[in-house]
Amino acid sequence: MKTENKKINLIIDSDISNGIDDQFALAYALSSAEKLNVVAITIAPYRVEWKNNLSIRDGMIDSRICGNRIAKMFGIKHTADKPFIYMGSSGFLSEGYDEVSPAVEKILQVARESEGKVWICCLGPLTNVAMALREDPKIASKIKVVWMGTDNVLVKRFADLNFRSDKVAFYEVLASKVDLTVFPTFLGRSFVTSKYEFESNIVGNNVTKYLKTILDNYIFNQDVGVNTIYDIGPIAYVLNKSKFTTEKIDANMLVKDKEYMLHNDRKINYVVSVPANSFVWKDFLNTVNASKTHYLKPKVLFTSDTHFGHERKVKAKLVPFKSVEEMNSELVRRWNNKVGPEDLVYHIGDFGDYEYIKQLNGRVVLICGNNELKDAGKNFESFRQKLIDMGFVDVIKDGIYLDESVLGRKVYLTHKPTDHAKDCLTLFGHVHSINLLKTFGFNVCVTYHYYAPIDVSTAKRYLAFVANGLDEDAIIE
Repeated sequence: MKTENKKINLIIDSDISNGIDDQFALAYALSSAEKLNVVAITIAPYRVEWKNNLSIRDGMIDSRICGNRIAKMFGIKHTADKPFIYMGSSGFLSEGYDEVSPAVEKILQVARESEGKVWICCLGPLTNVAMALREDPKIASKIKVVWMGTDNVLVKRFADLNFRSDKVAFYEVLASKVDLTVFPTFLGRSFVTSKYEFESNIVGNNVTKYLKTILDNYIFNQDVGVNTIYDIGPIAYVLNKSKFTTEKIDANMLVKDKEYMLHNDRKINYVVSVPANSFVWKDFLNTVNASKTHYLKPKVLFTSDTHFGHERKVKAKLVPFKSVEEMNSELVRRWNNKVGPEDLVYHIGDFGDYEYIKQLNGRVVLICGNNELKDAGKNFESFRQKLIDMGFVDVIKDGIYLDESVLGRKVYLTHKPTDHAKDCLTLFGHVHSINLLKTFGFNVCVTYHYYAPIDVSTAKRYLAFVANGLDEDAIIE
């Protein structure tokens, strides 16, 4: 009697928001439920390029939000009581970081409790795995690590970011006895798609719609016709190991820094070729196309004062960006990391260049700020129709009330705090410094919220804070 193949227990360790390819890889793995049991997603650190006031942890929070959105598409709930996504190391071992994070604790727990070997697919730096091995070297016998990193072993110096971000973590994993497979970056470069190719080969379930949206936005923002989806490679390897050609190589071949030296008998698996005839890309498409569609209730979000294209914000150093181009690009990226295609966003004024609506996820209701009223001039209806034709759901001249069905209480949305409501709390914008909280409401300006819209749960926390007067010193009069 033939026994059924057991599912592979898999942890995905990923810097999700560092690129769209991580999100494609997550969708691939979660769509492969017949073969994979994804027991957890652990968040790997990455450094935000514009880091004037944003830490590594800020990028990881972005990743957690993004990972949670993808998990929901597969009916997976992440809660405080039953987490699915675990925050990882908020620093690099190369920079002296040496703390045990929830991600490391989860890796240790799963490895210790598993009857068979647990696979860990690492799509970013190896920091979390290295920390787990530091904490308990014995788990090396319980895990199999597949890592997307390094360039061709024959090159003199590795150029890929996953290696450079945390070289100490890389060398510690090499030095351990863990079963390690390296999926080199140069092979990942073969997984290329275009907007046309992707649209022509997908069906309309929630997963493929989402992937199409992030691909479209990336291609639009980068002004290129194609994108490389590197990280589907390691997932494909876990799913179809026998179809890839690997070689056992001396781990010292991967040591590029003279201060590191490994035992001569240390061998690792190195993927030297991928299956022919676009097997990986076809398998990815077939898998995500077969994904079950789960009903997703659209979210409601709030923001204001994006000021797309307003160079004066950069010159006056009111935002932590080096150029208006960088500001525009990062605002779009952070918006689309938080907002899904069907979500509703109330933008409470001072949008900026209205053409950017074409790059943003969601259905946007624009409540006019001083900039919109200036642009509208005397013919508001003509201005309103122009913006609706560009892609806004609605454009509202004055503030509006939302009933308790949205935020659990009646609230008023208006651009200027001086126009706040007298009969309920107000969400406002306009003020870019100092005034986050007032006795009558709070500020949704992007300056205070990592340059991205906030969701209902965040808005409710601020409203409860103001309404209950938890700390009078925090209320700025």
